Amino acid sequence: MKRRSFLKTAGAVTLGTNLLGGVPLRAFSPYQLVPVVNDQNERILIVIQLFGGNDGLNTIVPVEDDRYYAIRPGIGVKKEDAVQVLGRVHMHPALDPANVYNMRRMLEDGRLAVVQNVGYENPNLSHFRSTDIWLSGFNSSDPNDRLIDGWLGRYFSRTLNDFPTVLPDHPLAVQVGGTLSMLFQSPKGDIGIALTDPDKFFELGQGLSPDLAPMSEDSRYGREFNFVRLVAEQSDRYSTVVKEAFDRGRNTISYANNGFVKQLQLVARLISGGLKSKMYMVYMGGFDTHVQQQADDNTGLHPFLLQSLSTGVGQFMEDMLNQGHAEKIVGLTASEFGRRPEENGSRGTDHGAASVQFVFGPRVSSGVFGSSPNLDNLDGNGDVRHQNDFRRIYADVLETWFGGSPDDTEAVFGERILPLGVLQQTTSIDDAYRGAGGVSVTAFPNPSTGSMTLSWNQQVPANVTVDVWTMDGRHAETLHRGWHSVGDQRIVISPGQSGTYLCSVRMLGTRSVVPITVTR
Repeated sequence: MKRRSFLKTAGAVTLGTNLLGGVPLRAFSPYQLVPVVNDQNERILIVIQLFGGNDGLNTIVPVEDDRYYAIRPGIGVKKEDAVQVLGRVHMHPALDPANVYNMRRMLEDGRLAVVQNVGYENPNLSHFRSTDIWLSGFNSSDPNDRLIDGWLGRYFSRTLNDFPTVLPDHPLAVQVGGTLSMLFQSPKGDIGIALTDPDKFFELGQGLSPDLAPMSEDSRYGREFNFVRLVAEQSDRYSTVVKEAFDRGRNTISYANNGFVKQLQLVARLISGGLKSKMYMVYMGGFDTHVQQQADDNTGLHPFLLQSLSTGVGQFMEDMLNQGHAEKIVGLTASEFGRRPEENGSRGTDHGAASVQFVFGPRVSSGVFGSSPNLDNLDGNGDVRHQNDFRRIYADVLETWFGGSPDDTEAVFGERILPLGVLQQTTSIDDAYRGAGGVSVTAFPNPSTGSMTLSWNQQVPANVTVDVWTMDGRHAETLHRGWHSVGDQRIVISPGQSGTYLCSVRMLGTRSVVPITVTR
């Protein structure tokens, strides 16, 4: 199709979505974006979507809980079969495939975090609605609430200067396979591209830079015409830079012959070739394990998927370590829900609620976040209760990895969320004392029948904010804001209601958190 014909055809679109080389075209005109993303910041996020609902209880196995074996007599992983790591973590043996760098070794090497009991309040057990909740970052099961854009799309549309009027030289986000995920859609337009084959993507996008000048945006047609013109230019430009990066890139290891693993192999090659995209998304389905989840010898569909996950992540990180790119990479898994604790009558499990997620990379605070699931205290539906709101991991990504502010986090999620602390605090957004805000906070008396005293030693002067959060990481109230000098600090706080909370002391871009209990 000639460029003029393309523009005439696409410019007439008013509803729906068309695709050009995996780039979704939408019939609205996004413009007028604001603030700041540092183009020199090479930090990369890898999102791995595990569709179907991964069974967390058979991923990180609660081998010390007799209740686990009572409700899973057929598919429970025996204690002697589970792989013990760091003395207290028991992984499914499929996460420790032989002869490859894998997730067991990554945890031992300090490059993997296990986050237990991740979910959200009032869980929705529909695959599609719950997936939309996870991708959008909005917790709403109301079908009248349309979830149409993603938390990463909203963040970058908020913080990137002049996008999409001025396009970045490289696509902000790349999804491997399929059409572009909601994750990379924003109120101002899509921030990424979807591709499977860089050569095919290049062929489809090549030569589409428009030869027609932009129109006045005084009319709806003019605004839509300019948007479609922009997408054509984007397709041409990005097809070239993706192909060039792919041709320059290389892999230093022989990857397993597995579809999911090959996705990560492609991501590694694009990073190696110099593509400056900040986000990549890969996908693995099959986790809806209602029937024949696994056999007595720990083989079957779910073990195969876990082995693929561990092999792919391990080989990808080994490749990036070999090429010197690992330090700029953080990755996370996202699955829409877990499985029912009790096995069904078909050697499988049905839709559940909270589950385990992984965060990986050299800049991860490696270890286990959260406690083992309490199988004696399930919710009213018989599912594992969530301990950590899933957005706590996202808030960590926005604030700690991409350098966003608490205001950015609140704007993206519509409420304040406490970062989990799974990423190492290495940046400061509001001062010159990089990382100097980390302090050790104590609360006394704790528990308290009313007020309590927070104490810490401060090495540099700073503004200090004290907040109280629910135990799953949602904001409850702000108790103190003020300037504090160097030395020992003491302030008296009085949370408004009885309960157990997380209390954070924030200064210089870092937070220190202490659990507190108030009984009135």
